[in-house]
Amino acid sequence: MARLVTTKFKIHNAEQFIESLSETSATNLYLFIGKVQEWDDETNPPAPNEAVANTLYSYWDQMIAAKKVTPADVKHVIARINWESNTSYTAYTHTNPDQLSNNFYVVTEDLNVYKCLQNNLSNGTSTIQPTGTGTAVIEIADGYKWKYMYTVTSQDTLKFVTADYIPVQKSIDARQSAIEDATVDGQIDIINKTANGYFNAEFTAGPINSAGDDQDFIIGEVLHGQTSNQYGSLISFVSAANSLIYDISAGNTKFTVGEIVLGESSNSRATISVEPASTYKFDTGFFASVTNSTVMQLSSGANNTLNDLYVNSTIFIVNNAGQGEQTTITQYDALLQRITVSPAFSVTPNTVSGYEVTPSITLNGDGSLFKGRARGTELLGVTEIVVTQSGLNYTVAEATIYANSSHGAGANATVIIGPIGGHGINAIEELGGNRILIDTRISGNESGRFTTSNDYRQVGLLRDPLQTANTLAFFTDSLSDQSTTLFLGSVAGDFQPNEKVYTGSTLATSTANGVVVDFLNTTTLRINEVKGSFEDSNVVTGANTSSTGTISADGVIQPEMKLYSGDVLYIENRAKITRLQNQVEDFKIVLEF
Repeated sequence: MARLVTTKFKIHNAEQFIESLSETSATNLYLFIGKVQEWDDETNPPAPNEAVANTLYSYWDQMIAAKKVTPADVKHVIARINWESNTSYTAYTHTNPDQLSNNFYVVTEDLNVYKCLQNNLSNGTSTIQPTGTGTAVIEIADGYKWKYMYTVTSQDTLKFVTADYIPVQKSIDARQSAIEDATVDGQIDIINKTANGYFNAEFTAGPINSAGDDQDFIIGEVLHGQTSNQYGSLISFVSAANSLIYDISAGNTKFTVGEIVLGESSNSRATISVEPASTYKFDTGFFASVTNSTVMQLSSGANNTLNDLYVNSTIFIVNNAGQGEQTTITQYDALLQRITVSPAFSVTPNTVSGYEVTPSITLNGDGSLFKGRARGTELLGVTEIVVTQSGLNYTVAEATIYANSSHGAGANATVIIGPIGGHGINAIEELGGNRILIDTRISGNESGRFTTSNDYRQVGLLRDPLQTANTLAFFTDSLSDQSTTLFLGSVAGDFQPNEKVYTGSTLATSTANGVVVDFLNTTTLRINEVKGSFEDSNVVTGANTSSTGTISADGVIQPEMKLYSGDVLYIENRAKITRLQNQVEDFKIVLEF
């Protein structure tokens, strides 16, 4: 049976982990350090493992001290993908199962995070860094479109930004809240053009075969431009006019003037006489006259021979009166170059209003209120789908590009549907925040709990340890000394870090032994890895230095957290870390769920 643990479930687990630290019955999470003794190979620490002997016992025995992790120390993080010029980024699509594995978002030098919505249709690299923190889709001259998501705060930069990760969260500031508030469920921000449409090609003479005899092309065959190496499929052929209509194959461009085009099935060939042009009709200019909000005259450059040529096309007002409005042409008088539109423009354009006449686009889906238009030229066909009104409540949608029966065909586009709620509604889920970063700092001796006289080689996370004095209650203090402390009298010599100490006549026959963490003020000996039981009046001997001391009355202080309680959640074996009195260690632990 095929199964899938979804990213949403992984993010949910990460969220639950974070929430557990601030709930009423909160989890008590501690970062601990341990292991003063050297590894067998100090340059190559062994990999930790989950043997019970380790997770339940030895990691505890080697523990030196622990510090509580607060809710402010934990945050969702995502991989740090820095924007770099001349780099290709993957655009978001709702159909990509590997979306979160792709570089579909970036962080800029200003620590602004942007989601890539369109990447010049996968045909180019990003050369202009996105900027801006507004709610609208950001269109860049290099063909990329971006959505601003949030900005990493200066406070979070210090704690949670690394070379590999950046923090991510919701409603981080007013700018992100504005993004979240402006989102619309099921809106359509991007429609990707996938085909420019059919092109008309004309030839110097009718096609001939390799022997020089007349021989027509075959409908549906592949055409090959022998100079340009471009390909297309034959849609229709008019031998009397020495012309044909063809569909450009994916990844190719138009045939060039003067090259021979070969039909791969017919083996027919002909020479292109003029640059191929789109079968779609376009017009741009300024109105020659405006009668009212539904009737106006196009510029002198518009077609003046074919009535109704522009019927069903979209007309969009580019600037001045009526700017941003679009409607549909319902009648076209070619002689007068006069159009009638429906519905009427709400703001009547004038003779300084620039316009574009383009093919129309409609969506067949479950949402509503979408408006868009297909831009392009007669030399290039449909080059872009422009969204003028995003609509709402779409979960499925197919795009249709059309003009009328007299011209234009073959253009296609794919609708990209955003996440539920819209782009920017939940940065954690949209960008894949199934990792958390725990940032905890150890400063100096932390009120005497952490040694500054010895090295350590282990770092770990511990959940819900118990109090030593009360096995039913959780330990909740902010710091814990996990060494066994021996107060000594009658001290002779100087115990050294890492040496073993013992009671009895020899180490081999000792009733109790341990490893020195540090020796403070000539009377206070802290040890870990304790085996056996140290008792008042016991004489303690150093195995290396032969130093001795007698344990004072009530001179054995147990670790503050109960040994072997709680759960070791994480362990990291490292090369030694040397501690100093004025030193601060900043631990950043990333957990992936």
